[in-house]
Amino acid sequence: MSISTEKMIDRREIMNGHILHVTVDTVRINDTERTSTREVVWHKGACAILPLTAEGKLILVRQYRYAPDEVMLEIPAGKIDADGESPDVCAARELEEEAGVTGELIPLGYSYTSPGFCNERIYLYLAKDLKKGTQHLDEDEFMNIETYTPQEVEAMIDDNVIVDAKTIACFQKARKYLPGDRKSV
Repeated sequence: MSISTEKMIDRREIMNGHILHVTVDTVRINDTERTSTREVVWHKGACAILPLTAEGKLILVRQYRYAPDEVMLEIPAGKIDADGESPDVCAARELEEEAGVTGELIPLGYSYTSPGFCNERIYLYLAKDLKKGTQHLDEDEFMNIETYTPQEVEAMIDDNVIVDAKTIACFQKARKYLPGDRKSV
């Protein structure tokens, strides 16, 4: 069996919001007459940053998330604000806005949040050589800044204390830069 490709042949707009755009697309599978329906969430993308202090600790933020109705521990992150904003600019902005620090950004690649129905790509970074900046949250953001060792973060991932996918993906991609002994995978 070969992998199929799909081409959009019809689109119905469902919603065009500030953060995302939702469509129901009819697609043609490969170059056949077979069609299917795809409900798609379109997103401009986001950046997520794992800040590493000079003491070898990781800066995380604890905040309430409405959709899952949970307080979550995660890395600083935010959406790309405008068409054409580079991920590097977004990452630097979000690092200072949420964690109150600036630093050297090391790109770690990217991850898709839910590629079965969403095109959101989150660009992942490690931030090091941190300098104190100013935390300046959006008026509807409330979060606490907390620091943990890489071993503590790994244990919280294993224990489902940290369940945020971008945090888990970024931590995994940053492992080679992190101090300390972690268990082998």
